[in-house]
Amino acid sequence: MQQRIIIRNVLKGIGIVGIILFILGSPRSYYLLIGSVASLFLGLTDFGRQCPLILSVQHHLNRMKSRRQSQIL
Repeated sequence: MQQRIIIRNVLKGIGIVGIILFILGSPRSYYLLIGSVASLFLGLTDFGRQCPLILSVQHHLNRMKSRRQSQIL
């Protein structure tokens, strides 16, 4: 749990530093902006942990089974 918080804070920091460097006008700034926005997105949201669960076929099958059981009751 603690490691996850550290990784998210590092990603946020990288994103913020990248955006600041883009504003200051560093060379190759568009590549830097894309990378920093992506790392900031992953740091602010929990998408990296939830994405495999959302895309999982087993997850969808379990949801369909639970919906069918709740409709019968």
